[in-house]
Amino acid sequence: MIKPRLALGLPFSVIVVLAVSASAPVAAQRREDILSIQRDVAQLQDQVTQMRAAQDQKLAQLEAMLKQALDDSSKLSASIAAMERNVTDRLNLQQGKLEAPVAAMGTKVDQVSDEVRVVRENVADLSTRVSALDTKLTDISSAIRAQAAAPPPPSPVAPPIVTVNGISAETLYQNALRDRSSGKGELAMNEFADFVKNFPQAENAPLAQYYIGYIYYDAMQWSDAAQAFDAVLERFPENPKTADALYMKGVSLMKAGRKTDAAVEFKDFLARYPNHGSAPNATKYLRELGMSAAPSRRTPKK
Repeated sequence: MIKPRLALGLPFSVIVVLAVSASAPVAAQRREDILSIQRDVAQLQDQVTQMRAAQDQKLAQLEAMLKQALDDSSKLSASIAAMERNVTDRLNLQQGKLEAPVAAMGTKVDQVSDEVRVVRENVADLSTRVSALDTKLTDISSAIRAQAAAPPPPSPVAPPIVTVNGISAETLYQNALRDRSSGKGELAMNEFADFVKNFPQAENAPLAQYYIGYIYYDAMQWSDAAQAFDAVLERFPENPKTADALYMKGVSLMKAGRKTDAAVEFKDFLARYPNHGSAPNATKYLRELGMSAAPSRRTPKK
């Protein structure tokens, strides 16, 4: 058999060797490229894995921080709620402690105001008595001068002086005033009561009855005080203590818890004495009692 030959006259084996020799570098280069690509892919995979791990780690840290923030917020809310309860409890406690002293102070202020009014009234009474004495002294002086110029008249028979257990009406009244001002309330009340009983027509009888009511009032015997002030209104006609007795009767009834009766007295007082010094207090008490301050006259007793 005749083997084929190339046109160049080279044997086939040589040509194969030459072909293999020529393609070997190309295959090697391809293998190198493939290995390089594989290395790049592996490197990219490592980087992706590292990035994913880093991302997971950051997410875990964020979750931990968020959980910590939520825990801190819950603790802060609990602390604020506890603080609010503590502040509220303290405020309620302080309010409870202050209510009683404030109420007591209001009562003391009212009592002092009433006492100041009584002192003012006593001074006014004293001034009236001094003026009356001045007038009597003037009359006596004029009478003495007239008698000196005229012949002496026959001596008149002096009217008998009415006394109780040897004590005149004026002495008994002055003793009662002195004992009341010195704090001897019970003794003064007995003396005022004796005066009213034995000298009901005397000028100072309404005053004596009024002071009986005030002694009861100072002793916080509100019902007895209201009855005593009412006696001034019922037993004596219009007198210098009528307005004050009506007002103090209303105050005593209010302190005794008889709100409706007190409101009636305050309204009657405002209707009869709208310009009295105690009219603003009467209006204030009516509002505190939840009543209208509009005055209304009560039906007079027959």
